[in-house]
Amino acid sequence: MIRIFTYSLLFILLTASAVNDGRKANEAYNNGNYEEAEQLYISAIEQEPDNARLYFNLGNAQAKQGKVEEAIQSFMEFRSLTEDPREKSMAEYNIGTLLAENAKWKPAASHFKNALKFNPSDMDAKHNYELALAQQKKEENENGEDQNQENQPPPEPSEYALAMKKQAEKLVAQRKYGEAYNLMQRALEADDTVRAFNDFIERIKNVSDINSN
Repeated sequence: MIRIFTYSLLFILLTASAVNDGRKANEAYNNGNYEEAEQLYISAIEQEPDNARLYFNLGNAQAKQGKVEEAIQSFMEFRSLTEDPREKSMAEYNIGTLLAENAKWKPAASHFKNALKFNPSDMDAKHNYELALAQQKKEENENGEDQNQENQPPPEPSEYALAMKKQAEKLVAQRKYGEAYNLMQRALEADDTVRAFNDFIERIKNVSDINSN
């Protein structure tokens, strides 16, 4: 079984307007009141929407409640807002941990690998990456690889697939079609159920191609 590490909180620098909600959220989280913490982090984000670390802690509170899709979106938002490679690595690591907890080994391995790209010295990420890969290969050997996926109807999208699509939609709203397409391609490599959004992927690819010409 993969060794799962505790989700870590980041210290938050807040303005006076959001400081009370941020402190209360941290207290609620530390006391195990994750639903309350989630609502307080959301309230603080409404006051400081560009505070990356609020999204990270929000993702932790959501992960503790088993809200996979929402937590992934929060970690991805944190990743997009921070410029620090180590913090980007933490976002990827927590996504990998969340997916591993739900036995989603292929996408988990993909995100642990991403964590190592940002922070090659992270031994926890390396350890979990290797174990997730082993679980992925074991699962593939047990189930067998389907060679005719393209001829099959689209699968039901996983929570991971839904989270990636919503993140891509945010990029599309910002007219970042190339980034949205690349995000969905990486998600597809990690999770076959992303095929459910092939039409969406094709549309943003076409727009991206037009914009690059």
